[in-house]
Amino acid sequence: MANNLSKYAVIRVTPTLDTSAYANDDVFFNSTEIPSAVVGNGGSSKLIGITVLNEDDVAHDMDIIFMQKSTDLGTINEAVGSNSKWTNALAKAAGVLGVVQIDWSVTNIDMVNNLIFTTSNANPSAKSEGLPILLQAESNSTSVFMAAVSRGGTPTVAADDYEIIVHIERA
Repeated sequence: MANNLSKYAVIRVTPTLDTSAYANDDVFFNSTEIPSAVVGNGGSSKLIGITVLNEDDVAHDMDIIFMQKSTDLGTINEAVGSNSKWTNALAKAAGVLGVVQIDWSVTNIDMVNNLIFTTSNANPSAKSEGLPILLQAESNSTSVFMAAVSRGGTPTVAADDYEIIVHIERA
């Protein structure tokens, strides 16, 4: 008999990107849902790894911020907090859960037409500060959210060039 409820989940999410070049500290993508990140409304899980599939084949460092609530960091492709969107009060209200730094200089696999970055607390060669991160959904949801900040700037990208793959251990 098959186990239909695994202790682990791999969830693939494609955030929407701006197609213009980014500068350092620009919002890379705004709040993006990670559906069914936990089992049951208000539940919790553990983010144990993250993989980034980069289809534009150019390394772009970023920080990915995980939050309980869908909260934008500012205007995509403008500095974090542009138009006073990301304030201290909003940061608290978002229910920030943690951050993962994506540093392509530390570990990536060049697949000729794309790049793959993977980090976990089990991969000591990867930059994985903060992993694992405990995730918890709001009391009426099974989703958590993520948004990202560009570190170092980027050339242009396609709107769907990145797939973020989260590796979750469910409680």
